[in-house]
Amino acid sequence: MEENSPAPQQNKPGKLAFLEVGLFEIFFVAVVLLLLFGALNYFNILSVSDAFPRQLGWLPRQAVAQKKLLYTPAKPTLAPTPAVFNYNAEKAKTLLTQYIKDTIKAEFLPEKIEIKQGLSLDGTNNGSQRNFGVVFTSGSSSISANFGYKESTNIPNSYAVFVQLQNAVKATATASLTNSLLTSYFKNSYSASDCQIVEIGSYCENFQASAEVKKGYGMFIVPATETETVFTCLIPKESSGFNNLTSCLFK
Repeated sequence: MEENSPAPQQNKPGKLAFLEVGLFEIFFVAVVLLLLFGALNYFNILSVSDAFPRQLGWLPRQAVAQKKLLYTPAKPTLAPTPAVFNYNAEKAKTLLTQYIKDTIKAEFLPEKIEIKQGLSLDGTNNGSQRNFGVVFTSGSSSISANFGYKESTNIPNSYAVFVQLQNAVKATATASLTNSLLTSYFKNSYSASDCQIVEIGSYCENFQASAEVKKGYGMFIVPATETETVFTCLIPKESSGFNNLTSCLFK
């Protein structure tokens, strides 16, 4: 009997075709996903690090976070803000207004004395919140007055009035000229006899001290500016410079 040899097996086209289609679909889906994640990451819609938080190299997640901190710019250290003291502006205006009325003769005063915080004797705002001042004109003279608090307190530190006259008639300050002008502008002024020549000009002054207050009256002339200025100042015993001051002009 002739034995029938087994028929050669043929590939099953249906199975292979399915396998090929499956591999192609998997490859296609993988490519699409990669492109999709790439596009999302490019446009900052979804960060790759958010999608795969543990796939940022060999560093564990905690180490990655620490590495980011190392490259984060350090915030600048801010200097401590100095304490701000609120000076009593209303009290200062009252004290300076009264001092002006007690010191300057009424005929030289304006109808309204407008005192401003931060105004210095030269009429500029120096930004110091403990200083208060006023500037006004009377004829050919410019009058400025100033009041200052002791730093970080509402205790009076100093008072001053300067009257500047244009077109100086004398090159040197003398006692007679000084006293004539002092009595013209100020009430109850001292008679000044101590006159000296200094580098920028000359001056005469009478500066007196008591247990409660230091007070001075005088005049100075600066030839370069062709001005004569008469002045007065008052330093209460509570002032920070009470023990050392010996003049309205010089420290």
